Amino acid sequence: MLLIGIILTVLAYIASLYFSKKIKVSFLNPILIASLIIVSIIHWTPLSHETYANGGEYIVKILGPLVVVLAVPLYNNKHILKKYYKPISVGILTGVISSAVSVAILSRLMRLDMDIMLSLLPKSITTPMAIEVSGIIGGIKELTVVFVVITGMFGASIGPLVFDVFKIRNDTAKGMALGAGAHGVGTAKAVEISDQAGAASSLAMILCGVTTIILSVIVIKIL
Repeated sequence: MLLIGIILTVLAYIASLYFSKKIKVSFLNPILIASLIIVSIIHWTPLSHETYANGGEYIVKILGPLVVVLAVPLYNNKHILKKYYKPISVGILTGVISSAVSVAILSRLMRLDMDIMLSLLPKSITTPMAIEVSGIIGGIKELTVVFVVITGMFGASIGPLVFDVFKIRNDTAKGMALGAGAHGVGTAKAVEISDQAGAASSLAMILCGVTTIILSVIVIKIL
């Protein structure tokens, strides 16, 4: 029973990659399609959510150690950091701060509960890091995962449109924007643009995650 969740997740993602390439609609990315497949199977078959979660949760658990692998592209593309360290630093800090401020303001305007607001704060960083931040600041980890996925899919979908509207041609800038705003899903989209965009997006995703964790710990210590 343990393997059911793992096998279903892998097969759903493989199928989603096939459909995504056939459909070629930016919003219908592999993660969304795979999620719809799994939800449909759980809803329309005897398979229960609890049975699926027994295996599916192990995929979530291995995401944490896998974050260490992100150090490899960071090291391999250190020349980009050295060349563009000023705009990268400004972009990362702007992205992290603007995300947090917008969540705080909109949460107040919409009168959301504090635990929901705290769950929303790490929405723009990659899932394993977001889970850790959510735990540090007192958010609901399950909600954080949902918000992270939605943010990634939305950002990756509208990113190319934003680039066209504002006539952004630099692949490094495109990658930084996708990585900072849409983490892993945005990075997957950046790779489709070019290797340069993919590398920049990986850097942005890593740096935004690390920056968010550091700032979260500092804020919690102060409070």
